Amino acid sequence: MSMHMRMALMIGALVLSAALPAQAEDIVVATVNGEKIYKADVVKAIDTLPVKGAKIEQIYPMVIEQIVSEKLIDDATRAAKVEESDAFKKRLDVIKAQLVKQIYLEEAVAPKISDKAVKDAYDRFKKENAGKTEVHARHILVPTEEEAVQAIKDLDGGADFEDLANKRSSGPSAQNGGDLGYFIKDEMVPEFSEVAFKLKKGEYTKTPVKTNFGWHVIKVEDRRDREVPSLEQVELPIRNKLSQDALQELVSDLRGKAKVEIFDLEGKPLPAKN
Repeated sequence: MSMHMRMALMIGALVLSAALPAQAEDIVVATVNGEKIYKADVVKAIDTLPVKGAKIEQIYPMVIEQIVSEKLIDDATRAAKVEESDAFKKRLDVIKAQLVKQIYLEEAVAPKISDKAVKDAYDRFKKENAGKTEVHARHILVPTEEEAVQAIKDLDGGADFEDLANKRSSGPSAQNGGDLGYFIKDEMVPEFSEVAFKLKKGEYTKTPVKTNFGWHVIKVEDRRDREVPSLEQVELPIRNKLSQDALQELVSDLRGKAKVEIFDLEGKPLPAKN
């Protein structure tokens, strides 16, 4: 390539670059005390707003005014030397203490909530819940045995269970026709569960069932094997439970190594916790 051709290409490149629009970061849209604010700063600020689809020209005046205000406050803060004030140092000490404690707890608890720990906990959960039968039941809850006996007589005579529950049952389930949804045996009081899980689909109790809540007439709408939730569905509560357990274990261990004395409001010693 000749020298003349290289010179021509260089000149052409310079002319082309001069013709191209300046990049966003090169366009100064404001100055505050000599400090430049660029179009890129505005674009970045707009990207953080919840407004989607708005044209930059529409919200530019509001955004640039906000950026200018922030710059003015920053300058005033530096001029006031807030970082040297006692108020700042006291608050900073509080924040540091909180941050140190947070990091310590996170690092102490982290091994107990690792992916492996979560998977192991889920495997135990799955094993404990696999193959469990659950029933979908309704009930009529009344305060006396006589009322329960009468409800059974009405059902034997052809009355609709949901209507009776809606009219006579007490408790929040009454407005839903006595519907209790699906549950496993351990989720109800023993007296209720023992009877409910002996009933076949569509059957209701022929004698009243007494619990601490009153007298029940129970009907089973359906029976099925409970489906165990996937790991993704229960991962968050498992992690939360593991975290709580790890924290309690940590505090218990620290307490066991320390000498702790607690006094009442009159300064008298209280019995130590086991």
